[in-house]
Amino acid sequence: MTEEVETARTRILQAAVQLFADEGYKLASVRRICEAAHVNVAMVNYYFHGKEELYLAAFDHARELARASAADVAAASAQAQLPPVEQLRLAIESMVFDMLRPGAASLFSRLVARELIEPTSAIHMLADRDVRAHHALFTGLIRGVVGEAMPADVVQKCVFSVIGQAVFYARSRIVHELVAPEITYDETGTASIAQHVAAFSLAALDGLRRQYAVQAGA
Repeated sequence: MTEEVETARTRILQAAVQLFADEGYKLASVRRICEAAHVNVAMVNYYFHGKEELYLAAFDHARELARASAADVAAASAQAQLPPVEQLRLAIESMVFDMLRPGAASLFSRLVARELIEPTSAIHMLADRDVRAHHALFTGLIRGVVGEAMPADVVQKCVFSVIGQAVFYARSRIVHELVAPEITYDETGTASIAQHVAAFSLAALDGLRRQYAVQAGA
């Protein structure tokens, strides 16, 4: 019985993660999640006490399914004592891959991206558990690249600009298909996008670093 219960719970989580990532919290109804999981609607209340707790559990489940995240890549590159620019390059490329690649490994980043642009009532809890850590990671990496002369508020704008590029590619694919069909999202295309976002971001950061270094020395 315990195994059956766990299987049903897992099926609900799998269906919920997919629908929440695809359609967002508002549009992904409990009824449709249960239909996809082949369970009775009452089982969501039994296991999760409602849609909001199911949503939070879906984040936990998606996190477990994720492969190497930007944080993992950053930790490995720091341990390997790579220069700050290379650490940031690898973290940016990993973040883009996280958001664009198909399959279960991308679901966590897709959920976070959707929460950033369509915040729910769970945003404060998710911010504590997921968003702030991701934000702090890139704040530290960017600060390591630009140095101490750049004001903190500019660093924060740089963080949003870097992450925003990945979110735009992840959330605006239908627009790209209409106006720039040459951009593809297969493995090769995703690698090209990731490399471009990293190169573009690092070039912009280097320009800003030089600007504020000059100002500091004036």
